[in-house]
Formats: sequence, C-alpha cells, structure tokens
Amino acid sequence: MDVTVMAIGVFGLMGLFLVFGFPIAISILLSTCLVFLMKGIPLSMVMMKMVAGADNFLLTAIPLFILAGALMNMGGVTQRIIHFAMLFFGTLRGSLGHVTIAASMVFAGISGSSVAETASIGSVVIPEMVKKKYPPPVAAAIACVAGTIGIIIPPSIPMVLYAMVADVSIGKLFLGGAIPGIMIGLIMMVITAFFAKRHGYGKEREKMPSASELLVGVKDGVLAMITPLVIVGGIVGGVVTATEAAVLAVAYAFFLGRFVYKETRMSEIPRVLLETVRSTSVVMFIVMASSAFGWLLAFLQIPQTISETLLAFTQKPYVILIIINLILIAAGCVSDVAPNILILTPIFLPIVTKVGIDPVHFGVMYTVNMAIGLVTPPVGNCLFIASNLSGVKIEKLFVAALPYLLSSLVVLALITFIPELVMFLPNLLMG
Repeated sequence: MDVTVMAIGVFGLMGLFLVFGFPIAISILLSTCLVFLMKGIPLSMVMMKMVAGADNFLLTAIPLFILAGALMNMGGVTQRIIHFAMLFFGTLRGSLGHVTIAASMVFAGISGSSVAETASIGSVVIPEMVKKKYPPPVAAAIACVAGTIGIIIPPSIPMVLYAMVADVSIGKLFLGGAIPGIMIGLIMMVITAFFAKRHGYGKEREKMPSASELLVGVKDGVLAMITPLVIVGGIVGGVVTATEAAVLAVAYAFFLGRFVYKETRMSEIPRVLLETVRSTSVVMFIVMASSAFGWLLAFLQIPQTISETLLAFTQKPYVILIIINLILIAAGCVSDVAPNILILTPIFLPIVTKVGIDPVHFGVMYTVNMAIGLVTPPVGNCLFIASNLSGVKIEKLFVAALPYLLSSLVVLALITFIPELVMFLPNLLMG
C-alpha cells in the first residue's frame, strides 16, 4: 500500500478516535493496535514497544519535577513569589497584570509545567484582578498565556521528553530556553502596559516599598529562585544529572516549605504524592502509547517519506522551519504537548539536521510551538484551566488571549530566524 495512503490512514484513525471523545493516549493506542492488526503484526509487539519507550532513565526526572512544583505550591512559595513581584511592579499602571507575568516567569523556574503554573498562579491572581475591575476574560487571558512560559524557562518537562527522543543535552536545552522565555514575558509586559494605559487599569501601590519590606520580600523571593539555579547550574556544571537535579529540587522544596516557611503540613504529603502519581501516570501512558505509535510510523517508512518529500520541495533551512512551525502550531490545536513531541520529533528532526539546523535550536523552537498550542482551542490545556478558574467561556477567553499570544508568536519568529537567541547561553556555558 502507498506510504501516503498509510500515513493518512494512521493519523486519520487517531483523529477519528479524538473526535469521538477518546483520551489522547487511548486514541493513539487504539489506532496503533488496529494498524498492527491490518499489517499482520502481532499485538504483543505493541506491549514490547510500550515497555521499551518507558525504559529510559531520563524519564524519572518528570515525576520529581512535578513533585517539586507541588511541594513548592503547598509550602507557600506561590504567594511569596507573587508578593516578591508586587514589590517591584506594584507601582506600575496595570500592576496586577505585570505581577502575574513576573510571578509566572519566576515560577517557571520551579515547576517545569505550564498546566501547574497556570493553576497555581491563576488561582491567586485571577480573582484579585477581577476584584480590581479587570474584565474577567482579560484577567484569565494574562494568567493563561503567562502560564505557558512554564515549559520554556528551565526546567521544562517537554524539554526532558524532547531530549530523550532527540538524544541531545538536557543542559543545553534548558539554557537555550532561558532567553526566549524571558523575551516572551517582557513582550507580554509591554502589551499589558499598552492595555493598562488604554483602559485605565490601576496600581496596587502608590510608592516604592520601604527598606524593611524590600528586605523581607527579597529574602523570600531569593530563597524560591534558588531552585532553578540548583537545577540548571547543577546540570550545566556537570555535577548532577537531570534526575539528580530534580531530586535536589524536591529536597529543597520540602525543606523550604517545612522548615523555613513552615507551611508544609505532613498530613498533606500523601495527597501531594497521590496527585504526583496521577499526573505522572497520565504522562507515562502517553509516552508508552506514543512509543508504540512512533515505531509503527518508522516501520511504515512514513518519516522517511515525509523527509524525502519536504527536501525535494526545498532545502532552504528557513523555508523548512517555517513549514514545520505551521505544522506544529496546527498540531498543537488538536493534540497535547507530549504526544506531539514523541510522535513528530522523529519525523522532523532528521529533516532539520540534514539542512544544518542544530537540534538544540530546533528543540527550543519546538517547545515554543507547544507553548502556543496550550492556548489554542480545542485542546489547549492552559486555556481550559484559566476558563475553569475564571468562569469565562473558552471562545471569549481565546479572543482576549490573542493580543498576549502575539508575544509568543513574535519570539517564535525571532528564534526561528536568529538561532543565536537560543544558542548563545548553551555555547557560552557548555561549548
């Protein structure tokens, strides 16, 4: 059977299951099993490929990063980060918007998950913004788009998945995401300032903080911000692996919440562990199902066919990156981050490396695309979380989010055409 027909059939089956409301992992697994049966491949091979996909030491970092973020949130770190941001941005017009963005950038260096970040920061700032006369769709939109920075500024769970599939340095990926993530936050602040002036959003403080306020705020804020330094610094310095850095992050999060802030209650630990297990189970099920699906694509020679077709059309690196960006943005609208990385990376990575694009540059660009997908319907997870927190309908929230989403699109365009924005820190610190 023609490879093109098989590709349409495989992805069409998965899309059909998604349309009927099946979870993404089940859709991937069912479509894989059906095609295995059609091709006469024993179904035992599905299980073998699923187990092989989960058998990677790097994946052990994922539950630990999730747990570290949950412990930080339970230990009162979220409130202190917001308070820390308020000290510096409280005197600006539209200060709550600026605080939301700044707090999200700091929390991004802790959680590695945009979903966790949107839920943690949004649950605090959205009601506060609404109380201060921000339109609910705008309040939810700022928290929603700012939350996507969580997977760009290190650490990043999607980058861990990409590093596993692409076999690249997780330290270089983490460093590569720092500048683009900060740029997105700064552009969001410019957009927020424009709308604050236009619509008359107010300030939270009339004067700069006193020396004593600044001392307390900086002390608490600095203690929280040590976490990403431990993670990224340890990995970049070659002192620890990504998994070991995640263990240190968990230990530090527990120490901070239990013995410094004294807000972590031992009675709450089982609940946090259970939430971590649930979140990890979902991710790992997707990883396992996608591994079997990816093997099937390779068996059917679909990646090779797509590569040959695209390279026959053009071998100009920037044209190829534009095409891939458009495909990834479309994929982000209909599928979740993890399956997109696990399924599409083996298809696109050989193409970009063949035309001389660095896999680290491509990985960060890929992650920014996935961050955009978290805010685009019908699947955008951050969009749904912000909608639930604010009570705003998805359609209204997405329209309100579009101006802020422009920040991610601008940065995506910049890093696509100016690789140095991604590669500067990795080349400087890791060679």
